[in-house]
Amino acid sequence: MLALPLVSCGLFADPPPPCPLVSIMDRAKQVTLYRPGPGRDLTDVTYQVEIRDLAYGCDYEFDDIGNRVTVDFNILFVANRGPAAEQDRIEIPYFVAVADPSKNILNKKQFFVTLEFEGNVVRTQNIEELLQIIPYPRDDDGSDYKSFVGIQLTPAQLEDIRRANGD
Repeated sequence: MLALPLVSCGLFADPPPPCPLVSIMDRAKQVTLYRPGPGRDLTDVTYQVEIRDLAYGCDYEFDDIGNRVTVDFNILFVANRGPAAEQDRIEIPYFVAVADPSKNILNKKQFFVTLEFEGNVVRTQNIEELLQIIPYPRDDDGSDYKSFVGIQLTPAQLEDIRRANGD
């Protein structure tokens, strides 16, 4: 399990506000990659990748310009090499999106995690670290904002997930 302090102490007279909620999107937490072609059985699997865990902390800043909260993420990616894998290194796109208290998506940024398989290793992992700054109006509460993390799926991958879930 990853561990970060929940909120940095700073010089608050009162306890600092809680961090914004950060969650892994259920439908975008894992993906199975296949070799090119129509096959979708176990022999066609190249890699299976999942966001296994995430930890985060935050730090608030209040000044004349406005309020902002900086969220510090550690995202644990785990990958398994399948029987059709041909490469020792893969790059997987993932995203972090921010929603305001009204659930409007304010921004979404895409990143890439590199996962390397050395020798005959069939499982690997990588912890991605990143900072996200969320500016918000003075009248809002920073803890009412939400961040979502997920693997950036292609339309075909999303369709595979929907089909597997019976949607």
